[in-house]
Amino acid sequence: MRFKPKFNTIFLSLLSILILFMLTACPAENPPADTGDDTSPDTATEDTLEGTPDGPVRIAFVPSVEVGGIETHLHEFDAAVSEILGHPVESSVVLSYTACIEQMEAGHFEAAMLPSSAYIMAHDRYGVQVRLKAVRRGSPTYRGQIITRIDSGIDTIEDLVGRTFGFTEAASTSGHLYPKTLLIQNGIDPDTDLAETTFVGNHQAVVLAVLNGRVDAGATYDDARVRLIETEPSVMDDLKVIIYTTGIPSDTVSLRKDLVGPFYDRFIETLMEISQAGEDSPFFAIYEIDELVPAEDSDYDPIRVMVATLGYNIEADLD
Repeated sequence: MRFKPKFNTIFLSLLSILILFMLTACPAENPPADTGDDTSPDTATEDTLEGTPDGPVRIAFVPSVEVGGIETHLHEFDAAVSEILGHPVESSVVLSYTACIEQMEAGHFEAAMLPSSAYIMAHDRYGVQVRLKAVRRGSPTYRGQIITRIDSGIDTIEDLVGRTFGFTEAASTSGHLYPKTLLIQNGIDPDTDLAETTFVGNHQAVVLAVLNGRVDAGATYDDARVRLIETEPSVMDDLKVIIYTTGIPSDTVSLRKDLVGPFYDRFIETLMEISQAGEDSPFFAIYEIDELVPAEDSDYDPIRVMVATLGYNIEADLD
């Protein structure tokens, strides 16, 4: 009988170890830790949106002012859009509408700010789709103007006969296409009735060319002179407007034809939201746009009618 106590001791020791093992192997249930990775449908991020690109959304801007005047605001624009969209955005300056359109088709840009004539060419050639149009001074249309020096002796459009004239680049609606139409409608053939015509560059370049006497008159948007007041304080007094064009459908935010779906709908909504900041918006700083509103291709039919009526070849002008 002297071995019984030893057996009980061993048994109790083994039982204690077993109980301790069970307690440590089966911890009490606790709620899962909050990792911050909530992928429920109500809080889905942009990564779940159909059509989200692998890389950044690339946007092209063609300067209507000096290139530096746009570039200084692009970082602000990219940061604002990227933050609201929740996806990176990269903007670039392209120096001509033709290059911009061709690079869109080649897949280098997803979106571009295009004026009406360039948009029509991009739509007709490559199916580029307009999504937004610019509102300035409360209107989705704008005007071109013909300017000259106060002391030029030119007071009416008829006085332009025999004088030198500066357009912006060939694809510009307000700086070439509509003013050229205006000249023709008033009986002036730009190719034969003017002493010389030249494509000067952007709108501010035309203002400076007229101001400095390089050309007797020139065409710009209304009113391109304002952009130069800081560097040329007398520009409003030294230059005058002799005539305005009819209303021109405003410039666009356009996307490549293949970019559709929830992600790009959100992208467009983001641009609209940013534009509603008015003068505090980077759109105002870059293009003096007060607001962006939805647009349809049919909004640009007046340009098509004008082109057809006058026999213009937009593609030739763009090239």
